[in-house]
Amino acid sequence: MCTAALGDLADSLQEKVSVLDLEVNRSGPTFTIDTINQLRMIYPRDAFTIILGSDAAAKFDEWYRAEALKKIVDILVVKRPGQSKSGFAEVEIDAIDISATQIREAITKRADLAPVLSPSVLTYIKENGLYGSK
Repeated sequence: MCTAALGDLADSLQEKVSVLDLEVNRSGPTFTIDTINQLRMIYPRDAFTIILGSDAAAKFDEWYRAEALKKIVDILVVKRPGQSKSGFAEVEIDAIDISATQIREAITKRADLAPVLSPSVLTYIKENGLYGSK
């Protein structure tokens, strides 16, 4: 789905983004800290920032090894309108007020998501039957 979403980006942005399949190729449960540690081996000179939505940030302390993760990455929260301050660095964007959870629920209910998802991502979700879509 990430690769499909890249197709909607301007060419100048596409060349600055890499999509890796580290998590899907890992056997067993996959945790963010494991992915970050693997990325640190691949890109030892780089720093990493995890970008979260407000909903995910609110539950970050429940993540596997959250405290250890905070020590090795920066965390940036994209704050949705009407959400409480997260305690992390935040950026507000001019965006619709909808969460990933709400999108999954809308797909389950077969609601029209054309106003909130790019055409390529919506097509990918439907073609691959994600979240019960078809």
